Amino acid sequence: MASPFDQLARDPIFVIGAARSGTTWISDILAAHPQVARIHESWLFTQNDGVGSLFTNAHWPPKPSGLGSLLGRDELVCHVREMVTQIMSHAIQPEHRFIVEKSPSHAFAIALICELFPGALFIHALRDGRDVCVSVRAAAQSWMPAWKMSFGRSVATSARAWRDETLYVENAVKTLGSSILEIRYEDIHADPFASYRRIFDFCGIPYDDSILQHVHQDTDFAQNYEPGENKFRRGGRVADWQRQFSLLDALIFNYVAGQRLVELGYEKNRFWLPHRCRQQINSLIIS
Repeated sequence: MASPFDQLARDPIFVIGAARSGTTWISDILAAHPQVARIHESWLFTQNDGVGSLFTNAHWPPKPSGLGSLLGRDELVCHVREMVTQIMSHAIQPEHRFIVEKSPSHAFAIALICELFPGALFIHALRDGRDVCVSVRAAAQSWMPAWKMSFGRSVATSARAWRDETLYVENAVKTLGSSILEIRYEDIHADPFASYRRIFDFCGIPYDDSILQHVHQDTDFAQNYEPGENKFRRGGRVADWQRQFSLLDALIFNYVAGQRLVELGYEKNRFWLPHRCRQQINSLIIS
């Protein structure tokens, strides 16, 4: 029996990144293309919520108990590939030639995904970690209260989660090579059409000017979304941390992840503060 996967032009494309880094925006851009099927946050390959649990130290290397005692790892990979292919096929319609899955935490499942789909592509959404912290905090205080118990608990936990995710993907890039594309949130804002072209060219998805215009009409923040602090799409602002961070927020973030900002080019050095905090300090010095 033929599988809907047989009609696809290539292996799946995975959109990954720290939460609130623009992964939804990038998957929206891809899904606006008529040939693209989209799966939104299946968590299918994670250790906690997906098949990743089948490949942990509990089973491998083989022990007297666990899956390793029943079959070889290569056999398990074949079985799991068949299963996840059948599951993902539910998103595919006759017009689709590509499939995109977006789950931020799949960043930590890159190795397993590559084992299951050797031709998989990854798009890594990257955003200034300070804006990520602001967005995570707003979400934890409104539509995602569960984050208060994890990386949304404080500026420190948000900064640490962003730092660790970007470092993990940076290490993975060394083995992925040309199979991963980094798209910065700020670049989509600055030149959306150039970003659309980069994304589609990387994925090998055909397009023309009319498709790009359709994508823009469907995904542009100004045209489609009413901003709000308690909404999933707060407003998509760049450098919002300049207004939202207190001096203490800035100091904490700088302590936890300031060096990462420098490494990624978001700052030239560690001597940065929100504009309003600089103004407050200057006024104190003058007075």
